[in-house]
Amino acid sequence: MTRFTFAALVLGTYLLYVDGKTSFIKDMKTDVPFPPVNTQNVPGIPEGHLRPLGWQRKPEGKVREEKDALSPSTFYIRYVKTGRPAVMRGVLKEAAVTEKWEEDTYLKEKYGMLNMTITVKKEVMNRDPHTTKRRMLFRKFLMDYKYENWYLTSTVHEVMRKELPLPDVLSCGTYRDRLTEAEVWMSSGGTASLLHSHGDHNVHCVLDGRKDFILIEDQYQSVFNFEPTYPNSGSGHSPMDMDMINAYKNPKIAETPWVWSTLWQGDCIFVPAGYLHQVRAFGRSISYTVQFAPSVTYESVDCPDEAGGGKRKKKEKKASKGDTEPEAENRKLSLADVEFMWTYSDGEMRLSDRALVPRSLRRLLLLLLRDGDQLHRDQFVHFYEDSHAHEPNLTPTPDEVFHLMTPNNARVHLSREEILALSDSRLQSVCDLLNKKDARVKDEL
Repeated sequence: MTRFTFAALVLGTYLLYVDGKTSFIKDMKTDVPFPPVNTQNVPGIPEGHLRPLGWQRKPEGKVREEKDALSPSTFYIRYVKTGRPAVMRGVLKEAAVTEKWEEDTYLKEKYGMLNMTITVKKEVMNRDPHTTKRRMLFRKFLMDYKYENWYLTSTVHEVMRKELPLPDVLSCGTYRDRLTEAEVWMSSGGTASLLHSHGDHNVHCVLDGRKDFILIEDQYQSVFNFEPTYPNSGSGHSPMDMDMINAYKNPKIAETPWVWSTLWQGDCIFVPAGYLHQVRAFGRSISYTVQFAPSVTYESVDCPDEAGGGKRKKKEKKASKGDTEPEAENRKLSLADVEFMWTYSDGEMRLSDRALVPRSLRRLLLLLLRDGDQLHRDQFVHFYEDSHAHEPNLTPTPDEVFHLMTPNNARVHLSREEILALSDSRLQSVCDLLNKKDARVKDEL
């Protein structure tokens, strides 16, 4: 090897490490078989050894599918209440955003100057790949994401929310008031997530491309050495390499049942809180998720008459399509029409409510509580750090702020009854600290 060749190799490896670059456009094919069919079993070697998750055993079947529109109440009774995943086929097929967002040119012209959070995957010879977060203009991402090991995963920017439909199953009732966050996902080539779970329910909708889902009940967390995001978070992930399962070290994976679904443009899937899932994308892929906090009860007081269920409503709409289609379209809600706990602006995630008062803070605490009986200190600390963009050396500390609401500093949780009984003065002291953060950001801008 010449000195020049060696130097070029070293430089190329360095650039790959620093920028996550690839030298040519990534594979954009979408015709990958799924679920996998293992036809190359070798005697003495466990099925699916050193293969991706899903090769170790056949699936139990598909995720249950709904091809007719569901009312919010039916959605709750069939799936949310029972904790069962469901696919809703074609619910966004007629949405204008599915056509508009097919073109990077449109996104670049409309949103190119927005600051977005990008995940960079870096791979170096003889080392495990790792990811870092990076902030950049959306136009820069759109110019290079088909060549770079980049993918977009970010809270939906405030400016984008008008174009993204709120799924009809969340358009009224309890869950419209329990929306926590909407995220947008965009990638090219083949990407695969960790096996993970969320503390909140979520509806994941595909705007362009294809996404494959593997779903596993949460009772099998130990099989995958599941790690919580933080204590009492309700979310977590498996540290295992899902692209190369060691079937000798992890034989119980071959005994673990799973179900699957492939989503295309206009399809949505409901993933219950706590449900383990892995997501794979192929080609150019754009999707978004709407997360909502589990609740103890469900009410549909603000929903229209739902007698007859989704099928009847769909037939009625068809019968009067010529006269009522514009009116029906006007009733469609976007993400901008509803309130989320979190939003994204000025290059960072922040609380949507920038002028909290005791009543609104109490509501946020109850959302953090979800359907549980105790709000743990760890949950509040994480919430407070998120609201301050994880600034170091916060004063007072998140732990001290939590204890502004507790009877004494030894307490590590608040019950639902205690949250409901908190005095306005205690809540206001916390509001002042949260509002102060937003006021400081505005001054800097």
